[in-house]
Amino acid sequence: MSWFALGGNVGIALGPVIVTPVLLAFGIAGTPILALPAVAMALFLYCIRSRRAPTLSRSTTAASNHEDTTSAPDQWRLFGWLTVLVVIRSVMYFGVTTVLVLYVISRFAVTQSAGSLTLTVFLAVGALGTLVGGWSADRLSRLFAIRLGYALCLPSLIMLLAAPSMVVAVTAVALLGLGLYLPFSVQTTLGQDYLPNRIGTASGVTLGLAVSAGGACAPLFGWLGDQYGLTWSLGVLLIFPLLAFLVSFRLKDTNPRLS
Repeated sequence: MSWFALGGNVGIALGPVIVTPVLLAFGIAGTPILALPAVAMALFLYCIRSRRAPTLSRSTTAASNHEDTTSAPDQWRLFGWLTVLVVIRSVMYFGVTTVLVLYVISRFAVTQSAGSLTLTVFLAVGALGTLVGGWSADRLSRLFAIRLGYALCLPSLIMLLAAPSMVVAVTAVALLGLGLYLPFSVQTTLGQDYLPNRIGTASGVTLGLAVSAGGACAPLFGWLGDQYGLTWSLGVLLIFPLLAFLVSFRLKDTNPRLS
């Protein structure tokens, strides 16, 4: 699951790198060009499916249906707590990505390119953190990976807010990216365990909310920055790692070997 999530996180990290030169070269009219990778992948998957699609016999299908009806019951209460955790992480992610570049530029009087570098570091280390989360969950436990990630976020944010130099700030951003991405794929597998009869719903919520729920709060962080300054806007995030860490103790790891 961590390798699967890595693909999406790398895509997010590469987005600005690809979009910027296209828009600079062709303007807004060049936006349809950005659809070409998706179209190419759709054609690739269609060709793979048409050549290698499995054919299931009726007996196999019936056995599969019987297996689905005898699976473990869905644990909605645990899934509810997990959903809260996913939303908290999403708010933290969008809060950081909304404020980080402007905060660094304002705080250390660096160029826009240097400020953007911090976001690149955050996303790149975060992609690595996705794999580290899966690795640690396999060898220790998923709850350990989740709690370690959120526990790491709090000192990283404090370090960023108190950073005396750009070098320290970039180091803090790297640690923050690692901590924030450690739980990403692990939370998805927990959701699938909590709702074994609704794998699609579990995946849709844990993956979908992870990259969307916090977007609703992004304007709030912008407003806080306008009204009270970017330091306050970033400082508000300090409460979320602590809240996430506490919520994680409401979870149970039903299958410690799955991550």
